[in-house]
Amino acid sequence: MTNSPDKKNLADNQPYKIYEFKKNNQEKISGYLVVSTAKLNVETEESNNYLSKVINQNFFNINDGQAEPSAQEMLEKIAESLQSSPEPEIIINIHGYSSTPSDTETGCKKIYEYVNTHIQQPNKYIFIGYRWPSENPIKTDESGSFGQKLMNALYSLPTLLAINLVVGLTISIWSTIVLLFLNILSNSAVHFFTVLLILSGIVSSIILTLIILRISTYFRDTYRAVNYGVTDLVELIRQLDVTVKLPPNKRIKLSFISHSMGCFVVTDVIRILSDVFDVKSINKEPNSDIGNVFRLGRLVLVAPDIPVETILPGRANFLRSSLRRCEEAYIFCNEGDLALRITSTAANYFSFPARTRISGYRLGNITVKHFNNKNDKVGQTPRYGVVNFQKQDYEKDYTLDKPYNYLEIRSSSSEHRRLEEITEISENEVQPADLFTYFDCTDYKDDRNLQIGVVSAALQQPAINFGNYILLTLAFIRKSINNRDPQGVDTHTGYFQGGFSQKAIYELAFLGFQGFLKSLSIQGDEEAQIRAFSQKCQEKQIQVILAPQIYQQKTQD
Repeated sequence: MTNSPDKKNLADNQPYKIYEFKKNNQEKISGYLVVSTAKLNVETEESNNYLSKVINQNFFNINDGQAEPSAQEMLEKIAESLQSSPEPEIIINIHGYSSTPSDTETGCKKIYEYVNTHIQQPNKYIFIGYRWPSENPIKTDESGSFGQKLMNALYSLPTLLAINLVVGLTISIWSTIVLLFLNILSNSAVHFFTVLLILSGIVSSIILTLIILRISTYFRDTYRAVNYGVTDLVELIRQLDVTVKLPPNKRIKLSFISHSMGCFVVTDVIRILSDVFDVKSINKEPNSDIGNVFRLGRLVLVAPDIPVETILPGRANFLRSSLRRCEEAYIFCNEGDLALRITSTAANYFSFPARTRISGYRLGNITVKHFNNKNDKVGQTPRYGVVNFQKQDYEKDYTLDKPYNYLEIRSSSSEHRRLEEITEISENEVQPADLFTYFDCTDYKDDRNLQIGVVSAALQQPAINFGNYILLTLAFIRKSINNRDPQGVDTHTGYFQGGFSQKAIYELAFLGFQGFLKSLSIQGDEEAQIRAFSQKCQEKQIQVILAPQIYQQKTQD
């Protein structure tokens, strides 16, 4: 095969490496891990093992003593599989914030094994796990141990901030000593040293806060996601688009599973892949085709760490046109997500242009109206299952109301805001929120006899209040210490551990909604399917808002 200029450039400066998952006799679906070669720190040498080798080498086809295949060779191998498939599909999984290489590889391996066990459809799917450079604040990685990260944070502190910190801490210490041990001071001297202590404490606290924010790695990961994660994934898809040769009437369906900050990566990638100058896009009727060979398929966002404005109407919505290109889109969320409710909103408080606290919450904080009665009285039973299913006595037997009318943000029992209260909408126009199907897992349990939920405490009450969050934090700590603790809760990544939620995430991405229903042994006409699916979700205490376009898409097909 003759190398094009694009392939030559890729060989000279590979933005990523590609590893193939090791197959056994039962595995029919091919799987790959794409690793961005971007560095965690700009000073790191290119030859660092963190970049050149995967951590769990037993997961992959790696022969000791032999040179690794180049990225171009692996691209051509993937292209051959896609070209030989009658209905080729690629599903890409993208991890979130603070994920170590080992965590990412283990998570991708888990998906790879699941789909080969439950979905086996040879010569159709290719699974790709994508690892962008993310840094865990606690675990040892390329940046070293926690102690080394702390020393690096102090060493890299700008000169002005370092001087202010040293001076502030020195004044604070001496002022404290003077006030504690010198009782012979006059009142005026006491007041003077008290003022010094307060001012120096304020200066020191501000700089120490900046150091803590750096050690948390949140903003560092945000930078890497924007400048490395997005661009390298776009380059991967572009190179596949160049390498794969298909007839004009054949397309490769491209779907995504993403978690947390990975949702930011994938939504930005979709924006870039969408042609803003396409006439159909301008007329708000874009199709799913992108590039020469791809077609956007399904988008699954799990605990998305992106702004709520992503699903709100208006000029500020930067995803409206590109979301319309996806055939199906899903959001998994829960009210008790501590990472999004506390950490992410606190970090983004400095940079996100919101005037109110409600508008500053993340998309993973979105919830479904919890109770049948608007007054939300104590003692009522929450409504589970498909909440926007409405029975009609005329024309069709049922209707799926617009999702927009059923969504809200709950900050506490006294602070509920429905989306329709946050922004005005046009009744005749499809809103971005209406393009998603929502799984609110706040009260989700695989077994109702269990005392605690999968991703929250499953309290079945109008809102989670301050005291509940304290108990939920303790449950989260217990889960972090012992992953098998029955009283522990992983509020941010627990979706991938629950039986039903894990099945829904993977199979919606690979099979779509209709395929997911078949895997649940749900048959019948549209109304019977919705009722049966709603009953399944009621058993798990999950609230679902179905996007009307799911069945519109089925009718069009």
